[in-house]
Amino acid sequence: MLPLSLSLPAAPFGAPGTDRCITVCPPDRRRPQGVPARTAASSKDDRSQPDLIERLFSGIFGKNSLAAEEPGGMKRLSQDVYQQQQVATTTEFAEVLEEDRGEIRLIRPLLANTSLARAPLRAAYDAAADGWTAAAFHERVDGFGAAVVWAESAGGALFGGFNPRGWIGLGEDRDSLAAFLFTWPEGDPSQPALKLPKVGGAAMAVLDKESGGPQFGAEGLTIPLRGSGEEARKAKSRLGSYYAKGPEGRRSLFAASDGPRSADLVQLKVFVAEGNGEEWELDGIVWKSKST
Repeated sequence: MLPLSLSLPAAPFGAPGTDRCITVCPPDRRRPQGVPARTAASSKDDRSQPDLIERLFSGIFGKNSLAAEEPGGMKRLSQDVYQQQQVATTTEFAEVLEEDRGEIRLIRPLLANTSLARAPLRAAYDAAADGWTAAAFHERVDGFGAAVVWAESAGGALFGGFNPRGWIGLGEDRDSLAAFLFTWPEGDPSQPALKLPKVGGAAMAVLDKESGGPQFGAEGLTIPLRGSGEEARKAKSRLGSYYAKGPEGRRSLFAASDGPRSADLVQLKVFVAEGNGEEWELDGIVWKSKST
């Protein structure tokens, strides 16, 4: 059983938009320092009175505007959409759930402030069982929303990435500031992991191509899942342009023994939230979920 303990970075990170990473250990059951307890009573009291923004908004658009679906003709941001517009946190950690097992226990702390922070997760795709092909990958994960890629290299690195918008396999780039990559480059989960946020804006967080596997940015992490045999297991990584570099300018997710930019994979999985997927339809020239 993995130890449940969390350590925060020893040094502050750079300002938003600069290269930065985070070191993460599995969390214990202690409340992180600086996070006050929030009681049910205080939560109720907070909700009973509108805040300053709500008072100003209702003053302009009327008292009933706060309950309107589109007050003043402006659409509300859903929690999921709001989270996609926030840079991945490097100071907060999600608690491991009692039902979490295996890789999920390592992944969970990294999912703070995401739509999967407390969602029960399942392995939608496992290359060992489903096949090392792009077709098998998309058949298993398309339409199931936010997802986490988990991989292991021949050199022993444990790494992956969080895709806040998921895959649909329709050739569109999936833009989001909330995407991030992570790695235990030496494959030791008892040591700190590196969490590498999206940099350079939201664009091209994930490239969603029907003919390819997981791809984060143009070069952050690419797993084409093309060819056969060892060729289908190839992955590439170059950090810095779309995802933050690691400490001391580290430019790859892989182990030193894997090589500077590429690695052979021995394991590849994708985790999604339990539940049904979404259906998509073409609205003009844009694909949209039928649930939106």
